[in-house]
Amino acid sequence: MPRPVSDWPSTPRQRPVVLAIRSSDPGRATLPVASSRDAAAARVTPDRSPTATSPVRTCVGCRSRSPATGLLRVVEDAGSLVPDPRRRLPGRGAWLHPDPECLRRAERRGAFPRALRVRGPLAGDALRHYLEPTLKCETVSHLDHESQVDPS
Repeated sequence: MPRPVSDWPSTPRQRPVVLAIRSSDPGRATLPVASSRDAAAARVTPDRSPTATSPVRTCVGCRSRSPATGLLRVVEDAGSLVPDPRRRLPGRGAWLHPDPECLRRAERRGAFPRALRVRGPLAGDALRHYLEPTLKCETVSHLDHESQVDPS
């Protein structure tokens, strides 16, 4: 059912384009019919900015699609795999979940040479070191001791 003209937004950007005026009875009031550009207006968020969609990439390890923000870009440099967390290094990149299991799967399948379009095996030591879980330091600073409440 078409909307009456009085319900239209006041700004031209949100105003739908009139395609035709329908009238089944010559004496009856006519209403303009809105175009499909109303669907584009529905994609505008309340702050009037278009919805941001992040690029979707495929992990070379598990082959699942994820937003690029959740994946680590990996490039080849002198025969070794180099992590590119800032996504600025030159060259073709492969995408990987920052998970050692995805790295093992990708290496087992030989996915990195194929994704990066290089010949031969690639050394993954730097990438493996980057993905290792960081261990917490066992030493406790003197500030932690002062902030603890004495139970007695």
